Amino acid sequence: MGVIRSFQGKKVYYKPQGFLDAEAVGEIITPADISLFEKKGVKYVSIDFSKIISANMNAIRFMNDIFEMLYKKNIEGCIFNANKNIKTIIGNLKNCFFHFFENEHIEKIFCDDDYREEKPIYLCCIKDDQNKNMLIYYLVKKGYNPKVINNEEEGKDGVIIKESFVTKISNRVGAVVKNGVVYFYFDNFLDASLPNMFDIEYFRRNLLIGFRVFVFDMNQVKGLNVHAVRFLSKLGVEGAEYGALLAIVGLNAKNIQKNLLEDLEDVGFMFFANEEELLNSEEYKDALESNDVIYKRAKKITKDFVKILPYFVNATISTVELMTGVTATKEPPNIKEVTLDTSKDYVASSIGFYGDNDGVMILIFTEKLSRRISKILLGEEYQSKEDLVDMVGEFANIIVGNVKRELKKYDVDINLTLPKVFDEIENLQNIVVNRKGIEVKFYFDGEEFYFYLIR
Repeated sequence: MGVIRSFQGKKVYYKPQGFLDAEAVGEIITPADISLFEKKGVKYVSIDFSKIISANMNAIRFMNDIFEMLYKKNIEGCIFNANKNIKTIIGNLKNCFFHFFENEHIEKIFCDDDYREEKPIYLCCIKDDQNKNMLIYYLVKKGYNPKVINNEEEGKDGVIIKESFVTKISNRVGAVVKNGVVYFYFDNFLDASLPNMFDIEYFRRNLLIGFRVFVFDMNQVKGLNVHAVRFLSKLGVEGAEYGALLAIVGLNAKNIQKNLLEDLEDVGFMFFANEEELLNSEEYKDALESNDVIYKRAKKITKDFVKILPYFVNATISTVELMTGVTATKEPPNIKEVTLDTSKDYVASSIGFYGDNDGVMILIFTEKLSRRISKILLGEEYQSKEDLVDMVGEFANIIVGNVKRELKKYDVDINLTLPKVFDEIENLQNIVVNRKGIEVKFYFDGEEFYFYLIR
């Protein structure tokens, strides 16, 4: 395989040619190269795939392993100009440690410190909200003010980004949050393998951080047996402890034994023909409005728990500083019982984590600070409570992405849930009541920002 390599400032540029397999990847970037990059202070490694005819999965996995080594040395990697087949292979990676850009122009915007794009930058039709938010974050970090558009015609005067994504370090469970509801999607026949497909700890953390409605979308399910029902029943019992609504939507019951459906009903599952029927139900409305306090025995704050604090705090505060343009001042960390001042206009978000350590991260900040962040994410101050919830959710998603990146650098194996947003601080009470946590209080231009890690 032919490979062209050149140093361009703080970037190393590669242009391989031909067919890419694992052996060829090993020839592109060697351990000696990585040592050289460190000595030269390289910030970016970019690989142009325009001359790659094809690649196999082993090659892309091996390349991802190399990019992971670079990532842990604070060197960002990317590929660009890849064909559709290679992009499909990349999409199957569980954890992707490199950026993907659709062309060289976009690669230069992200990975060339000497290049400055003068045209407006637009993000068009990007369905993955977390990726969209992280693209915004990276662009703001570079000094740009990107705008989100719905069609290419709106962005004909600028640079349009449609297919690019930044480093994807994913959770083990793919889930979608819409309007304060967690959706899980199932397909095929559900049997004894279901526990291996469903991350129960992820489900538990979502309960713990305040989600009260869980939709099990079974429109694509062909059937289920007693083993699957036993596992789902376990989820039903745990959901009932928190007063949560577990709704099965779209399940075709014709080929399922009646007693199995009755077993699920007995542990609290409710059945709805479709999502519209669920959203119009009284049970759904009651579950969303429920603010019942759930008393759970808190775990102790251990030394290992305290050790992970800097990873969470550093990623969070650097994000807030970037999105507000204000340098933070902070008070020393303090282990104390979490108390909420309900007399002030605060907004909040909770994010669960589990793995090497487990707990909940809570962010509480003033409405004034949220308006400042809104100008970056929405292009203007939010106009309604719904806009506020969406904005805080997007902001928290950016923090989740940055925390995951920080943890991976230090080989800390922790998964994070999707964020739960509280537009009224009183609604956070059911999570923090009678619990101790590590509190770090920050100020941004005098505006308060509270950070908690609790167990």
